[in-house]
Amino acid sequence: MPALVPPGFTRGPLLLMGLPATELAETRLLQRFWTDAGGYGARILIIPTATTPQAAKKYVDLFASWEAATVNVLTVESRAEAQQPHHQPLFDNATGILVLEGNPLQFISLLGGTLVAQAIRRANARGKTVAGLGRGASLLCQHMIAFEQTSENSPTFLHRRLIQFAPGLGLINRLVLDVAHVEVDTPHRPHLPMALSTLLTAVAYNPFLIGVGLEPGVGIAVYADSTVDVFGEGSVLLIDGAGMSYTNVHEYKSETPISMLGVKLHVLGGGYTFNLDERTVQQPVASDMPTTAVPDQSKSSF
Repeated sequence: MPALVPPGFTRGPLLLMGLPATELAETRLLQRFWTDAGGYGARILIIPTATTPQAAKKYVDLFASWEAATVNVLTVESRAEAQQPHHQPLFDNATGILVLEGNPLQFISLLGGTLVAQAIRRANARGKTVAGLGRGASLLCQHMIAFEQTSENSPTFLHRRLIQFAPGLGLINRLVLDVAHVEVDTPHRPHLPMALSTLLTAVAYNPFLIGVGLEPGVGIAVYADSTVDVFGEGSVLLIDGAGMSYTNVHEYKSETPISMLGVKLHVLGGGYTFNLDERTVQQPVASDMPTTAVPDQSKSSF
């Protein structure tokens, strides 16, 4: 569960970002994290996977080139290491925490229930920005999809054995994520249709959850007022089961397909927002600011 917000504090932004397919897309996502973490005054803490700690170097160099105030790396290689209290000053000093791409089950087996996990939750409750990149974003949720069997290998589109849940770090308990894997997604196998069956199944089991599918290069930011802001490239799939009038998921018959009535589906691009309390979507606000650095010559009066 998310940590309680102490008196005088406001919960910090939570950024969940799909693994970018290009360096430009990655830069745009990380710029949003850098800005929410304080920009030029940001004090950033990076948490890589234990198996690929060297992956943090390029992010250290990137944030240093953007003139962040400090950039530190915390590599946790064992549960014993995650229980050490001497890591706490890193979290106290940070304004932004970034969890990198990695196997979420490996992450949670190292961090679940440890002092490091508690420190991440408390940091967010005290106003600090916490972000996850790629499958590292799934780790930040209370409900994490630990296993999914693609619908191509399932006897039906929605099947009770399609997914298995595992507990994540619990910074938010209202979302469940399906994040695109760049190495397997191709133009012939786009991510969102593949995510649809996974997320519908997850929401059938727990209609309180909002199912979120992230394409490569797109992210969402969740703020203290329950606003979910879409940013970056690509699309975000939202599955809302709050108004679901019926499902037979509880009638356990392994070969019987799941039925669902009254589920809402949204596909949102950058600039759209979703309110978790009201479960409503808002379109981007119209602006006279150009969307690119190049003027639209088609509207020239000459």
